Amino acid sequence: MAQGDYYAKVPRPESLEVVRRSLARHNAVSDYKEVSAQVYEIFRTRKSTVTLYVTNVYTVGVADVQEIIEEHPSVTCILTVSAWNGYTGQAKEYAKSIGVSLFKYKEWMGALNYDGDAFLDYIAPSDREK
Repeated sequence: MAQGDYYAKVPRPESLEVVRRSLARHNAVSDYKEVSAQVYEIFRTRKSTVTLYVTNVYTVGVADVQEIIEEHPSVTCILTVSAWNGYTGQAKEYAKSIGVSLFKYKEWMGALNYDGDAFLDYIAPSDREK
């Protein structure tokens, strides 16, 4: 597999390092455990634990969400990590329908402050007026 193909789904090491640094300094995060290269268990102060899957898919679609959940059924949150990545509206709605949050990086950082439906439905302030 060419290196470019590998990083189509698996984030680059520097992107995963950004995720780890963000977790280490986020006020709502009390601790985290790296379960695998792309899966993190995030313990939050007075909030539920989040099981995060980090991907580098450019545009996450419904099939991507289904594949991730099939391979990692404990995942409660999917993050497409690179700044230029995104997801389809259908993927976001499908993920929500099965109780999984789907976020871009800036959304995910804000969502970590919330729990329950507020976490699941979180929209970044810059996107709320769109």
